[in-house]
Amino acid sequence: MTCCAHPPIVLFCDFGLPYTGQMKGRLLADAPEHRVIDLFHDVPAHDVRAGSVLLAAFSDDLPQGSVFVCVVDPGVGSATRQPGAVFAGGRWFIGPLNGVFEHVLRRWPDDAKAYEITSVPETLSSTFHGRDLFAPEAAKVANGDRGGLSPLDLHALRHPEFCDDVAEIIYADGFGNLMTGVRAATLGSDETVDVMGRKLPRVRTFSDVESGVIFCFENAVGLMEIAVNQGNAQVILQIGPSTPIKVTKE
Repeated sequence: MTCCAHPPIVLFCDFGLPYTGQMKGRLLADAPEHRVIDLFHDVPAHDVRAGSVLLAAFSDDLPQGSVFVCVVDPGVGSATRQPGAVFAGGRWFIGPLNGVFEHVLRRWPDDAKAYEITSVPETLSSTFHGRDLFAPEAAKVANGDRGGLSPLDLHALRHPEFCDDVAEIIYADGFGNLMTGVRAATLGSDETVDVMGRKLPRVRTFSDVESGVIFCFENAVGLMEIAVNQGNAQVILQIGPSTPIKVTKE
């Protein structure tokens, strides 16, 4: 199922500018009729597990048929890292088969399929497969061309060692709000987040506490998040991605 004749191509990566600009240039050349949507350019660097959780949490907001270019790729260019694609939840995900698709596969197991990218571009750098391999392949898939993909055993690329919920900070946004890898739906009504030995009040929204108060809440994609009303939690707490958290009784 596709959302339209020209499904969007969605960028999800950890490397920011100028590299995403180069990827957009390649997509413009290969798929000019497709809208490119910037989802993440700042996934925590090299953190495949955090990327996997964020991708699963945020991809539901993009319509079925969307083609994601997902590049969190610390093993780029190595013989042990396989390039490929996953189809799940009616969406395509193109990138390294290094675990970044694990939580997507858990979220949408019913229609899940896996593929190896077998096509080889004329020019392939050792360090920028986002531009040279994954973006061109995403353009092909968006245009309906699956000729560069060969089916894989889905089980061979799974990462059962990844927890369903990651008890860490996995992302800090521009406000300094700290997103965790813990789904709010897994917490009991009397449970909250403890960070650095500090048990946080769990509330519904920012205005439920006074200005300057640190708290946690269920964010708009269902993950527990740490914030300060009219303040910057990252600066105040002096923590960021990879900081461990605990779930505890209020």
